[in-house]
This record gives sequence, C-alpha cells and structure tokens, in this order.
Amino acid sequence: MILEKQKKIISPKQPYFVMNSSRYYKAVVMNYGISHFYAFYNNGSMDSSVFAIPDGCIDMYFCCDEKEPNAYICGTVFHPQVAFTERNKYLFGVRFLPGNCIKFKNAHMSSFVESKIPFLDVIEDRKLVEDITSSRNFNHQIKLFMDRYLKLYYNSKVINKHEDLDKFLISNIIKNLGQIKIKELANETNYSVRYINKIFLQEFGLTPKVFSKMMRFQNLLSNLNNLELNMFNSDLTEIAIRLGYYDQSHMIKDFKQFTNTTPNKYIYSLKKTDYNNKLIII
Repeated sequence: MILEKQKKIISPKQPYFVMNSSRYYKAVVMNYGISHFYAFYNNGSMDSSVFAIPDGCIDMYFCCDEKEPNAYICGTVFHPQVAFTERNKYLFGVRFLPGNCIKFKNAHMSSFVESKIPFLDVIEDRKLVEDITSSRNFNHQIKLFMDRYLKLYYNSKVINKHEDLDKFLISNIIKNLGQIKIKELANETNYSVRYINKIFLQEFGLTPKVFSKMMRFQNLLSNLNNLELNMFNSDLTEIAIRLGYYDQSHMIKDFKQFTNTTPNKYIYSLKKTDYNNKLIII
C-alpha cells in the first residue's frame, strides 16, 4: 500500500467544496505563501451549504455575482462549519499555505481564525474586487490577483521580532506532517514549551499542538483521496500508525472531530459525488 508519508509537503484540501460543485478548477502555486487558486460553480442541484473543515489556512474568496458581488477573508475552522450558502454562484478563491499569509497592516493573522471578514475591511482595493468579481475567466482572475498581490507580498514590512521562530515552527510541523511533539520543537529552539505555545497562539490564533493535529489530518485526507474503500478497510491499523496516530480508533476519532463523519463514509462520499471527475487541475 502506498501512502504519502514520505512526501514532506502538505497541500491543504477542502473536499466538500469539490463535492458540492459541478466542476472545481484548481491551479497549484506552492509559492509566495500561496497553495493554490480555485474556482467552482455551486449549482442548484447540489446541497445549498458548503462546509469548510480544518486546514490551518487562510482563504480569500470572491463571489462573482452581477447583482451581489462580495469578497471575504476566512481563517481556519476548528470543526466543520458552513463556508458558503450561495446557490447558482461562481466563486473564485485563493488558499494560502498553512500558517502563511501577507502581513496585514490593520489585522493580525490570528484574528481570522474561525472568522469571515469582508475583504475591503482589511485590504482597501475596491478595484481588485470589482475586476475579479466581474470576470468568469479563471486564468484572468489569477493574473488580476497576482499582479496586485505580489506588490503587497514584497512590500509588506510588518515588524515581528518572533518571525524567524514562527517560520521555524510552522515549517518543522509541516515537514514532519504533524508528527512532532512540541517538546521536540522546544528542545531544537532552546525555548520553553510554554513560551512556544504563547508565541504561536499569539501569531496564529491556535496552539502548535492543534496546528500539528490539523496537518496530520490533512495528510490523512490526501491519502484517503487516493485510496479505494476496499484498500482502506484492508489495514486500518497500518494506515493509522504510519500517519502518526496511536491506533485506528485514535485516527477515526480525530477524523470524525474534523469532518463529522468516518473515514469509510468519507471515501464513499468521494465516489458518490464523483469527486475525481469534478476536480480539474490546470
């Protein structure tokens, strides 16, 4: 059985966005703090509510509606939460890498956790919002965003004396796919566990333990997306241990906490909603 444990990178996923779309377009970046761009159409035949699950990321999304265009910046959730209720809408979004985002002048990264904040309250660029929401061309929308974003990315100079420590903690948790104890991070940085928890919570709005748990869960998601149900059922214990869980019960408990379903039912949902055919990577 081939799992992704050796792949030292996490590509954050929101599978319910894909499941509740007619087509879901994805353009992978994995640079400039950005994981990928996405666009999808939530048509009337799908469930009206689209759920977000924990991923440790910030999303910016634009509802491209002629009558009621809008844009929001959303942080990670701790449990499944409704992200969109719009039907028959085209949505364009950008998902940042876990623990990454540009440094906002009037908002701290931690303030976005479990929050949905109007884009213009944070970034005063009405023209960008108007240009993106008036388009349905995915590649053009990406270009519009990147032209503006790269200027902010290179010019954002927010003083953070803990920036090097923050980057070290994030990169090491991701590099280890969430399978690292906070005490190990403390030993490597010569800081106390208490201090690391304080600084991490202050910057990201969650503890390093919770962030690690999210990364381990996202790694599990990636593996489940590549498995057939019969393969998954063949050796739950092996999968659980290799992905950093104590046993299969621990894995199922964490998965259910973050999705409100079991791994078995999740894999079944992938097939039922024709997930692989809806996801179009360009």
